[in-house]
Amino acid sequence: MYKVIVTTEYADDQLMNLAKEMLAGKAEVELIACPTEEDLIEKCQDADATLSGYELFTDKVFAALPKLKLVSILSIGYNFADVDAAKKYGIAVCNNPTYCVNEVADHTAALMLALNRRLLNYNTAIKVNHVWSATAEKGNIKRMNTQTVGLVGFGNIARRVAARMQACGCKVIAYDPYIKQEFADQFNVQLVTLDEIYEQSDMISLHALLNKETEKLINKEAFEKMAAKKPYLVNCGRGGLIDEEALLDALQTGKLMGAGLDVFTTEYPDLTTCPFVKLGDNVIITPHAAFFSDHASYEQKVLAVQHIIDFFENNGDKVPVLNGIRTPRA
Repeated sequence: MYKVIVTTEYADDQLMNLAKEMLAGKAEVELIACPTEEDLIEKCQDADATLSGYELFTDKVFAALPKLKLVSILSIGYNFADVDAAKKYGIAVCNNPTYCVNEVADHTAALMLALNRRLLNYNTAIKVNHVWSATAEKGNIKRMNTQTVGLVGFGNIARRVAARMQACGCKVIAYDPYIKQEFADQFNVQLVTLDEIYEQSDMISLHALLNKETEKLINKEAFEKMAAKKPYLVNCGRGGLIDEEALLDALQTGKLMGAGLDVFTTEYPDLTTCPFVKLGDNVIITPHAAFFSDHASYEQKVLAVQHIIDFFENNGDKVPVLNGIRTPRA
């Protein structure tokens, strides 16, 4: 038997029960929250695999865990794990890329529709100001089938967002340097440059992975290029894709029509000081909830555990490894 340590401090009973049930007779499972690098190094010495959340798996951590063979990440994003360092030590790292693609696409489309139709503005006018007026938002609402949606990144989620917005009659364009036009043609999407996204889009949605190349990709310069069109900006990806100081300025100075934000650079922002909380109804904020549904939450846990099982049963080709290592090191 091998040993699996659940390192996330957000593990619930459902995760632990599923892990123990699915790994019964195969592995010993133990919950040991490891919020720091030092915790991982100290508490995972006898782990063959970890079932992890947002813990910092750095070169330092991998170097100090000679028995570790696999890190199975519960989420799609993995910017907190140094996958190249893991490869250097023969350790596989896998993420969980499929469990919530429909939920995130639905959430993204819902934010776009709510912003475009000014739903929060109407709601506040009625419930707070007791104003019943359809024309209160005159000049602020455009017909959906006249809008262009720009997607930054064109992976699994973005493709589903494209389909949802095309169902509303929107034209969809996308920027993704790793995708060829022949592939995008299957989805009736035109690939364009990043500047063309800024210049042509009425609504922009972010779907790029967060890495050194994309950190603060949406910055002051980008907002200056958006200013003529004044789009809505939606981010259900990673908060680090945006320079938040520049975003705040863009919202306050009218370079953007509004924003839908499911993520910030900090996973748990201080809502008493977060400046975005103080903005008006043209800014919709949700608590990193785009991924969530009861179905997705269950599937997330099952898949992350199944990746561990497949890896140790020599079915590494079924595991979404991020660094090419598909068999356990000795």
